Amino acid sequence: MASHQKDTIGLIGFNSSEKTMLELFFNGRQQKWFKMVDPYKASALLVDFSSASGEMEYLKFLRMRPEAESLPGIALLHNGDAPASFLTINRPLTLSSLAQTLEVLSQQVNQQDTMDSHTTPDRQTVFAEWQARKQAGVEAMQKWNKGKQLHDDGKRLFPLDRHGVQEVISQAHLVMAHRRKEVLPGEESLDRIESNVESSESYQEASMQRDEVSITPSTTESKTSTKSPEEKKSIQQAYDRLHDYCGHLPDQDLNDPAGLRRVRFALERCLLPWVEQAVKVGRQSQQPQQVVGLPGVLIYLPSVDSFFCDLDEDLLLHMARAKFSFGELSLAAVEPSEGVTQETARHIIADKLVWKLALLTSRGRISDALDLNKPLQLIRKPDFDYFEAIPHARTLSELWYSKRLSPVNMLSESALPQRYVFTFLVAADAVGYFNP
Repeated sequence: MASHQKDTIGLIGFNSSEKTMLELFFNGRQQKWFKMVDPYKASALLVDFSSASGEMEYLKFLRMRPEAESLPGIALLHNGDAPASFLTINRPLTLSSLAQTLEVLSQQVNQQDTMDSHTTPDRQTVFAEWQARKQAGVEAMQKWNKGKQLHDDGKRLFPLDRHGVQEVISQAHLVMAHRRKEVLPGEESLDRIESNVESSESYQEASMQRDEVSITPSTTESKTSTKSPEEKKSIQQAYDRLHDYCGHLPDQDLNDPAGLRRVRFALERCLLPWVEQAVKVGRQSQQPQQVVGLPGVLIYLPSVDSFFCDLDEDLLLHMARAKFSFGELSLAAVEPSEGVTQETARHIIADKLVWKLALLTSRGRISDALDLNKPLQLIRKPDFDYFEAIPHARTLSELWYSKRLSPVNMLSESALPQRYVFTFLVAADAVGYFNP
């Protein structure tokens, strides 16, 4: 058995008895690969994904340390899913299976370190690449400002056909939606953030920061330094909300099974379908419906077409991302108390909650219930005075209202990142805005 230099590993989601057992194991002499440390200081993770509490603890950890999403690790599973970079162990957990998996993880970490040491570019090369990307971005923005077509090959977003008049109107709406940069109450920060991210210089500087290459001071940072503390806080909250709604998943090759798996997520273990079912059953029966099994109260009130919800923003985010076990959630007809019906401050209009929960659940992915190649069309356009808007939501609304397009065709027509198209699709489908 090869002996490697010790690396560090952190535990997440384990109960006290298992954590004690694992501490003894990692401190023992027979374990030669990893040293156990606090998860926030670890270079690898061991996470218990076999329970909803373990998944929630991992999601809370990622919210506090977003860069840890790329860390390697080992996932303990019970008929569930794990991050793509993780090795897996199925329950029941044995020390022998853990030791074997740790050895494999250690080899992968050492191989990755070796590859990184050979592929690290020198400072001048990185700077030259950044300058080239920056210049390309500036030229692209100049072309757009001069009114040139979105695609260099001359492809038109709305080719005229027998529906010519409707297509011309839709094209006009699309161009106006791109150029107007209209902001509405409640989405001002998101629109500004998207504008900054997609502008050439800010985009390149953000890319350099993501690559952890520091060459020149950030222009964005110098501009931001002149803002008041309230404005800075608002901008940071907008970045966080953009990440919560649309994630940061890059475009995947949808013809590659691995890429397709990364953009797909299963609905059956999520909170979203239970909330949709509560609305459907409640509207049909006119009987209030409670989603049972949550660490809080969530009741649909058909008389006002609203939910009574005492889940705060952070808890709602964790519930949207959590994977629940079979039978952990259920739906029950209830007779709400007078306090529930009269405490209107905790009431959320049903479609607005479904829309928001769909955004938080999708995070740039598409549910496995939606066919990527099936044409769809909006029966009505979402009102963004009413719903929370994500970047390019108006453009997607205009396109999908004007013609029938499959998700794959929409990606081609709009040339927008997958995460925006898929998030909008999941949300609009959840509130029933697509044709049956």
